[in-house]
Amino acid sequence: MATALYCRISRDDLGDGLGVNRQEQDCRALAARRGWSHLEIYVDNDISAFTGRTRPEYQRLLSAIESGHVTSVLAWAPERLHRSPRELEDFLELIERSGTTVETVKAGAWDVSTSHGRLVARMLGAVSRAESERTGERVSRAHQQAKTRGLWRGPIPFGLRVGETPGMPVIDKREAAVVRDVFARVLRGDALTRIAADLNAAGLKPRRGEGWTHTGTLRLISSPALGGLVEVDGELHEAAFDGVVTAETWHDARATLRRRPRGEARRPREKLTLLGGIMRCDEHGHPCFGGSAAHAATYVAAGPGRCNVSITRAAADALVTEVLLRRLEQPDARELFCAVTEPSQAAAEAVELRRRRDEIAGLLADGLLSGTTARPRLEAIAERLAVLDAEVRPRRMNDSLFTSPRSTWARWMPPQRREVVRLLLASVSLRHVGPGGGPRADPTRIRIAWVTR
Repeated sequence: MATALYCRISRDDLGDGLGVNRQEQDCRALAARRGWSHLEIYVDNDISAFTGRTRPEYQRLLSAIESGHVTSVLAWAPERLHRSPRELEDFLELIERSGTTVETVKAGAWDVSTSHGRLVARMLGAVSRAESERTGERVSRAHQQAKTRGLWRGPIPFGLRVGETPGMPVIDKREAAVVRDVFARVLRGDALTRIAADLNAAGLKPRRGEGWTHTGTLRLISSPALGGLVEVDGELHEAAFDGVVTAETWHDARATLRRRPRGEARRPREKLTLLGGIMRCDEHGHPCFGGSAAHAATYVAAGPGRCNVSITRAAADALVTEVLLRRLEQPDARELFCAVTEPSQAAAEAVELRRRRDEIAGLLADGLLSGTTARPRLEAIAERLAVLDAEVRPRRMNDSLFTSPRSTWARWMPPQRREVVRLLLASVSLRHVGPGGGPRADPTRIRIAWVTR
């Protein structure tokens, strides 16, 4: 039989655990006064009980109570155990059933064997919940006010560090060089998985976690602070501090990632082909992917409807590349490029979504809509706006694409070349050879349609 000491703190920004250590010291002192020597410690550091996140040590504590291993629970205060009435009810039922005693340093013993004791416990839980909600409202309002002044609120991303003035992070020179390289590689088309692997191989550690991952790299790039921006009511505004990269670079990198097809985002650039997944069978519409036949690399479309059409990859790539480069060498190439990036439809949808977002915010402010109802709607609108912003944002290419397209094309990576193909060509289709057969490498079997206004 053991006495459980449960310690929890919602936020530990420094990660030093001093808050839970102080709780443990006070609980140990109370246990010593009670003569309880067989103690087991359960600590959930930097985990809020208000948000509903899973608390691993709390769950382990419940299992120990259920099994009869723990007969007494000590905590610093009732709110360290619960800030959710629903969670409290489950806990009261468990300790009443198991006969476990509960005592806190600040509020004394909980006697839940009587209706009055359970009433007191529920009242304390309701007060804790209300205090959490009021604190959340005050913090949210303070954060909103600070962000309207261009100050940063939230975890400071890799590349920046805490400055002398609150809300004004400063550039960390060593980390900033790494961040700028990451953004440059994203714009070149490198997969985030490859970038993360290279960061780990270089021995660079993220702010949180043991190593870089695809998700962690995406989270880094998504931080507006790196572009010298803050988000206010779903809109990005210039911050009062300097970013690691320019706002233009930050927007371009985000748009590049959102435009990149999902299957392509994780593949190393060396494994990407020029037309894989872009070219389609002319008869059935099935996409063509990389394959091999007779020791030659090919594009193959295989699917239902007796579709089995292929072409030598070198022949297809050479034709499409030459057609694109010759078009880019024409005097009106720049005008063509600008014409196909006209974002009228996406822009119109974005305007409508922003109008709906403002309408929901107005209903919420007037008390005609609850936060629970409004939140999922606002989140869905924000997610769709992020996609539309990537479509609306012009695809900026280096001027060398128009002044010296061939040398630029030779220097560019496969993801950049594929972006040009998707941008300028409405479709690339592959015709079947026909009953009489024909050369597999015949490039005249490819049909190209240009994007028009």
